[in-house]
Amino acid sequence: MNIIIEDEHYYNNTYDIDNGILFIDRVYMVDEYKFNEDTYKKLENIYKSLPGYIENPTSVYCWYGDEGKGDKFYLLVSFEPSGLQFIGKLHLDCFIKWEEKFNVLIADFPFKYH
Repeated sequence: MNIIIEDEHYYNNTYDIDNGILFIDRVYMVDEYKFNEDTYKKLENIYKSLPGYIENPTSVYCWYGDEGKGDKFYLLVSFEPSGLQFIGKLHLDCFIKWEEKFNVLIADFPFKYH
């Protein structure tokens, strides 16, 4: 069953669900060319407010664990030319809660193709 649905703001490079564990590579197509200092600060604050946020990660923002430290479960983000790329291995219910909040908080961000 496909419960991870794409919309005009993001797409999945890959995802798989196995025994309630989600493996995901998702890109939110924010338009970084339209970002300014305030937009970057707002994004940082959003990251810190999301469920499972990890303080002092090894390199990039992450939630539920730090892949760089070898944690079994994690969600991490990087800015790529295509947008914000989230890669993770985590419990599906954790991702759904995280995603619901994230989608609300970035609703007014500049997206490509709009």
